[in-house]
Amino acid sequence: MTGSTSMRAVLAAAALAALAVGCMPSDGGGVSAGSCDDVMEFDHRTYLSVGDVEFTVGAEAGAAGRPPCDDTGGESEEETRFDMTAYEVEGLDTGVAIAVGDSPHGARLYAMYEEDGDLPAEVQKFIGGGQKD
Repeated sequence: MTGSTSMRAVLAAAALAALAVGCMPSDGGGVSAGSCDDVMEFDHRTYLSVGDVEFTVGAEAGAAGRPPCDDTGGESEEETRFDMTAYEVEGLDTGVAIAVGDSPHGARLYAMYEEDGDLPAEVQKFIGGGQKD
């Protein structure tokens, strides 16, 4: 496999593992992830954490929040609290990826995943040049 192909395979496997294991939003629908920290809502869309990827934070895009989630077996929030800031990611549309954090410096990358568990092609291409070792 080439480096690009193997990276896509690893990312797809990680995405599927995150979807198969872990926390479900408390309403029983939507996307699941390994931890509630891995799921973010922004602009009526659900994003999953991409992991340790280098990227440049762009302009502030609006408010983001964690959806209701019960990953510890206790009570969870009834609705999403949009108490975090979403930022644009330079080189990607907010419809496929955002950065979220209390400040641009500490923001993490989150991306939409397609129904088959793959990242959108533009995110895969972006990560291909930005993945940390």
